[in-house]
Amino acid sequence: MSFQRGVIAILILVLTSCGIDVPELVVTLRPPMGLKVWFTTNDTIKLEFWGFNDEDYFSGYVVFASSSYSEIADTTKSLGEKPKIPNMETRALPTFSVLPTSEPTNYVFELPLTVQSESGNIVFIKGFQYYIAVAGYSASKKIYSPLSNITNVVLTN
Repeated sequence: MSFQRGVIAILILVLTSCGIDVPELVVTLRPPMGLKVWFTTNDTIKLEFWGFNDEDYFSGYVVFASSSYSEIADTTKSLGEKPKIPNMETRALPTFSVLPTSEPTNYVFELPLTVQSESGNIVFIKGFQYYIAVAGYSASKKIYSPLSNITNVVLTN
């Protein structure tokens, strides 16, 4: 009798543990919406957009900037490969740290013309046109949201 119970227990164990994968949680962030960018009289670039990310792993927003539209719009490159602006003080991502919010929020940030790229080069030069986009970012998960709209700004003399 105990032999039969042992066999039944082993069969139940085998049948309940085979072929069932534990589903992975999908980790995503929402993209910023309605990005507007303009050059101010204070020689800064002002960015305004709406954002909504309430995930506890959300860290803030990363700004992408280039004088070439295709460098940002290129769908064959991951966001990690595109030209980004790190935080001006920590030199890490995100560009702007923001806490998660429980409702859509209108964000306004400014970048000085002296801001540097990840490689340490000055990003902006007066007299040129630049293309800018923004993405949500999680520093702990190392993931980006989809890009916002790409918009342009001309840095007038």
